[in-house]
Amino acid sequence: MNQIHQIGFMNINTTDFNLLKVFAAIYKTRNVSKAGEQIGLAQSSMSNALARLRDQFDDPLFQRTPQGMEPTHRAEQLAPKITQVINIVNEMINPVEFDPKKITASLAIAASDLTITTLAPTLISQLNQQAPNIQVRFVPLNKQTVFNQLDDEDIEMAIGTFAKVPRRYHLKQLNDEHFVCIAKQQHPKIQEQITLSDFTQLQHALMTLNTDDRGVIDKALAKLGHKREIAMTCAQFAPLIDIVASSQLIATIPASMTEHAKRGGCDVYPLPFAMPTWHSELVVSQKFLASDLGRFMTTQIQTASGN
Repeated sequence: MNQIHQIGFMNINTTDFNLLKVFAAIYKTRNVSKAGEQIGLAQSSMSNALARLRDQFDDPLFQRTPQGMEPTHRAEQLAPKITQVINIVNEMINPVEFDPKKITASLAIAASDLTITTLAPTLISQLNQQAPNIQVRFVPLNKQTVFNQLDDEDIEMAIGTFAKVPRRYHLKQLNDEHFVCIAKQQHPKIQEQITLSDFTQLQHALMTLNTDDRGVIDKALAKLGHKREIAMTCAQFAPLIDIVASSQLIATIPASMTEHAKRGGCDVYPLPFAMPTWHSELVVSQKFLASDLGRFMTTQIQTASGN
């Protein structure tokens, strides 16, 4: 930018940008006629433009010689600066086509362990093929601070379930979710399906971020006049699979973890009572979504979520 600043003695209010294109064409071709053909100006227009350039810069700029229009010392100084100005303006008017394979970037996404477990493998596989130089940094989702993090650009995106999203953000719904029940394979106290009696009599492992041992399942059971016994709680869904697979505890998890549970040695059952479905959501700042990278990543996350 210092190079551009050094053209400062020109009156920017009276300078025609096309004059800089004339300068660049003459400097490149060393011939006024050829330069005119290159940028589509007649000989008379080129001569007039060269005269205006000489007046603007108070220098002859180009001298006629047997070898062509030779640049003066001042023109040699100006040439790289004028080229830089032209390139910047051209990029503003005709932006370079976005190519994800050529992009190098690091993005922070706030997400729960559920999102990382279920979405990250597919997303990273997609990016490895389409945008191998994009680094994704998953950070814990804190719903108390997530919108401040987006405002401060500490993160670019957030994935979760949000009760209310301020209007200054762009919200996209991702995959629909529902609960399923998991138990160790060939659990001695479960037949073909888990009954409501099984569900309330067997001990449970519960994922909760709260300090108590009650979740949405417990509230639903209470409405039916039932309750369950919680044997343990943890703050993440992923450990529940190993715990359930190696014990007689059962657990309720989002259906998106079904394949992980099966691979981990669990059987998966429908809940023996109705529970509402929900959907995960992608929250992006309007600024990031307006960028090529933001639109690309939004599409990639939607695709990875099966949406």
